[in-house]
Amino acid sequence: MPSTKTTLFALLSLTIVALPAHAQRTRCGTPEPDMSGGPEFPPGDCGYSTNNPQPQYDPTFYYDIPVVFHVIQNTAGAGYLSPATIQDQIDVLNEDFQALPGSPGAPGTDARIRFHLATTDPGGSPTTGITYSTNNNWFQDNGSYWNSLAWDTNRYMNVYTNAVPCCYGYVAGFPAQGGLVGQNHDRIVVWWEAVGKDATPGWPLNMGRTATHEAGHYLGLYHTFCGGCGSLSDCYGTADLICDTNRESNSTSRCPGSKSSCGSPDPINNYMDYTDDPCLWEFTPEQVNRMRCTLEHWRPDLSVPVTTAGFNAAPTSGTAPLGVSFTDTSTGTITSWTWDFGDGGTSSAQNPSHTYDLPGAYTVSLDVTGPSGSDNETKTAYVSATKPPQVGTIYGSGTQASLGEPTIAAHSLLTPGSAFYLIGGNLAPGIPSFLAFSQNQLVPPLDLTNGLLLNVNIPLLLLAPAVADAGGEAIVLVSIPAAASGLTVYGQCFAIDGVSGNVYASSKGVEVGLP
Repeated sequence: MPSTKTTLFALLSLTIVALPAHAQRTRCGTPEPDMSGGPEFPPGDCGYSTNNPQPQYDPTFYYDIPVVFHVIQNTAGAGYLSPATIQDQIDVLNEDFQALPGSPGAPGTDARIRFHLATTDPGGSPTTGITYSTNNNWFQDNGSYWNSLAWDTNRYMNVYTNAVPCCYGYVAGFPAQGGLVGQNHDRIVVWWEAVGKDATPGWPLNMGRTATHEAGHYLGLYHTFCGGCGSLSDCYGTADLICDTNRESNSTSRCPGSKSSCGSPDPINNYMDYTDDPCLWEFTPEQVNRMRCTLEHWRPDLSVPVTTAGFNAAPTSGTAPLGVSFTDTSTGTITSWTWDFGDGGTSSAQNPSHTYDLPGAYTVSLDVTGPSGSDNETKTAYVSATKPPQVGTIYGSGTQASLGEPTIAAHSLLTPGSAFYLIGGNLAPGIPSFLAFSQNQLVPPLDLTNGLLLNVNIPLLLLAPAVADAGGEAIVLVSIPAAASGLTVYGQCFAIDGVSGNVYASSKGVEVGLP
């Protein structure tokens, strides 16, 4: 089967007369709304012929919309769209509706409306969100194909691609008309050459904005030129029902540098005009407000629960080693959790526990993933583990020392089976400090292990490598064997000059503490 739209355009020309886009197709086949005494259903906030922007419809949270693409081909194979091209189109919708930074839609308004290919079909079975059909009649947009192909239009945005002769795309109607939502014919139709970001033989300026335009209709927006200039004093009851889109007497084609009518510049960059794709990059804030109102009142079952990361923990402060229990508070359907505890520890559990062995302020991050996408919650310096109480101090001379020179000045008696910290300072900037400790006074040989100078005969266990805290001190956690019958630990902070190899005793000394 052909795999690109370019190859299939050649096949299409063998079976039907080629349709030059600009000559035979209009930009949009959606009929203009008839607001002269037509039906009007509540709410009037986003009604068929009324609009009333309210702050509760502002984009303060995400709506996530599952999409199913019904790809219709003819028997020659024309009309085929690969899953990659379909995903490409989903990406364009998200760029435009979220004004994603770095994308062509970045200058617009973030509507906080997200689209994703459906992951389960109406029966609950896994799906790619794409169906393929071969039918020459349907390919020409004839026949009631929606009665055979539609998925529950209350819960899925159904997009059909074929060689619709009239136009680049259209919708079956507007949700506020009544009698549309939930019916099989509630749909978006897009000419297959206008799907995805890539230019095509039929539409060399294609950037995927046909679907953006039609999705705007699907969510209740009219053309910016609907009703002509309308009334400046009644902009919520005439024309396109939107006050922050400049009035426009007629559609704009191609990509003019500027165009004016109705006493003001025309909104030629608005997705709801007829301008070529490279010139489109905007929904206005009031258009966003109306679309979100439409989702709440006219398509209430369409969006799925939003994936939003969140968590809390207890306790969030205390003496190290500090055990913390984390609780996931994310919303939406979550399928995976990735925790970063800030000290090198991670977890994929939903509600993990973690122990912070060393003092410090730790930033915790949670990434969650679900059918509607991924989200992250990061809390800076969220967990604070403090130093244990000091129970003894050993001071060094601060002078050059040899490996065999005893430098112990004091000691503390510790409990078998417990753990303690050795905390030492740096001798000088750029010269790392290390800790030496022993059951007896230091004697050769001394080995460098995990940033620690250890007597090879010491039956003690290093629980964590030496690290530097915010104050520049070197910290290690050491356990005492439970079988010990009493243990006297001598400690000293040493610094090794990486150039000369000389060993120095730190003038700051070593604090020895119990958790």
